[in-house]
Amino acid sequence: MRHLKRPDSLLWQLLLFLGLPLIGLWGVSALSSYSSALTAATQAYDRTLLASTRTIAERLVVKDGKLQVDVPWVVLDSFELNMNDRLFYKVVDTHGRVISGYDDLPDIPSHIRRTELYPALAWFYHTSYQNQPIRVASLLQPVNEGGVNGMAKIYVAETLSSRRQLAASLLVSSLLVQGILVLLTLFLAWWLLRKVLKPMRQLSTIMVRRDPGVLTPLPDLLPWSETRLLIVAFNRYIERLRSLISRQERFSADASHQLKTPLTVLKTQLSFALASPDPAHWRESLEGMSGTLDSTISLTERLLQLSKIKDQDLSRQRTLERVDLVAIAQECCFSRLAQARSKQVDLGYEGKPQVWIQGDSILLAEMCANLLDNALKYTPDNGTVTIRIRSEGESVLLEVEDSGPGIDAEQRQQALQPFHRLDNAAGRVGAGLGLALVNDIARWHQTRPELLVGETLGGLLVRVRLTAA
Repeated sequence: MRHLKRPDSLLWQLLLFLGLPLIGLWGVSALSSYSSALTAATQAYDRTLLASTRTIAERLVVKDGKLQVDVPWVVLDSFELNMNDRLFYKVVDTHGRVISGYDDLPDIPSHIRRTELYPALAWFYHTSYQNQPIRVASLLQPVNEGGVNGMAKIYVAETLSSRRQLAASLLVSSLLVQGILVLLTLFLAWWLLRKVLKPMRQLSTIMVRRDPGVLTPLPDLLPWSETRLLIVAFNRYIERLRSLISRQERFSADASHQLKTPLTVLKTQLSFALASPDPAHWRESLEGMSGTLDSTISLTERLLQLSKIKDQDLSRQRTLERVDLVAIAQECCFSRLAQARSKQVDLGYEGKPQVWIQGDSILLAEMCANLLDNALKYTPDNGTVTIRIRSEGESVLLEVEDSGPGIDAEQRQQALQPFHRLDNAAGRVGAGLGLALVNDIARWHQTRPELLVGETLGGLLVRVRLTAA
């Protein structure tokens, strides 16, 4: 039970949340029960007092033109039988004179109204007499005999011990029964909460003691439908984290391997230049280093682009806008004209003058650039590269076709993986990132590239199906 003392304990807070209202209701119910019991006791004893006044009223007689009453002590004893209270009475004749009983017994206060509970001219009120609280019943008894006409007043009073004892006994009984119910409710709530929170404590223990490198799914310790989704969400997050870490590890390993080669070449070229006294060798080494640096810079940019696209794909933060795909494709063509002329490649565009789609303009421009770079790289001199945009139903097809060697059917899936070099790529500078970038950008747009055999030029045809605006 030590954890109950912790103010941040969920079990403690839930018990307080349940216990404080229950205890408050218990107190309110006790007060209400005491008030009800006191009212019931008052009504019961008032009925006895009224019966006493009627008994005395029956003893009124007129003798010699005077009203008299004979109240034997045996009658008073019968009133006080089995009672813990003292009984007082007073009889007032029609002229206001006390003819029997206690002369100083208080009269009816002026503000007391007649009771409507009984068919009699009766009043009930609380007052004090002989330094103790009493309850008084007053009855008006009409007298019309022997020349006496008027109303006689009969007062019967008793102390409040029996009433209070009865109310107290009812209160104690109510407190005991309701207290047992409150304690039983709190105990059952504590037991249920302990049972409910036990799997959560087990899950917390597993999470605290788990090694940071362990990314296995969590056990299904929460059996309830409301909490099972928490385990599912945790396991999905762990799966995404494992995938991200695995991808980053592979990416880091492949990137370090790819960057190691050009850096080694640079080191070799630099060593050769430093070891040679001939300026011609220096120039040759510097030109080679320049080419190596160019390829290294291009490789680094592609690596950063690939990493950025993968991060966006994992985070699912997609912001689509309405863009003109034709303008993007033509701009990419213009930026590659010098590269195409250097190989005497016929680079051109076919399709509509304007096509609007939903996508990211920067990523789409990068995809077109990589498709054209890949096509120009593998197309032989005096070849042809065509970028084509056409509509098909509610989709827009972006196609890049070349007259190069193409890709065998069994190697097309591998060509979309990063750092994968095909057999027909021997002797060409590159790291196998072009189509991998295209694949990731297409995935970000919730589509995928298709590698086909070009029907017009006979080389590779890359087709990406996008959503029209």
